[in-house]
Amino acid sequence: MRGGQIAALIFAVLLLLPGGCFFYFGAIFSTDSTVVSGLLLMVAAVLLGVAGLLFWIAFRARPRNRRDTPDVPPG
Repeated sequence: MRGGQIAALIFAVLLLLPGGCFFYFGAIFSTDSTVVSGLLLMVAAVLLGVAGLLFWIAFRARPRNRRDTPDVPPG
């Protein structure tokens, strides 16, 4: 893993807590007020979407350069 992937992983994990809290309280307030719950659920969707994007960046397979491959075939 490279430094950018590690940073993306750290920030993704950090965004899971506030995203989960917004989702939890949005679900609880859905019985009382639809405006507040809708706003909380939208914020949760944005935060969890950004966290998902950062997880994808952290775990995606990087294309290999020709410079990374050895000149001698294995065997």
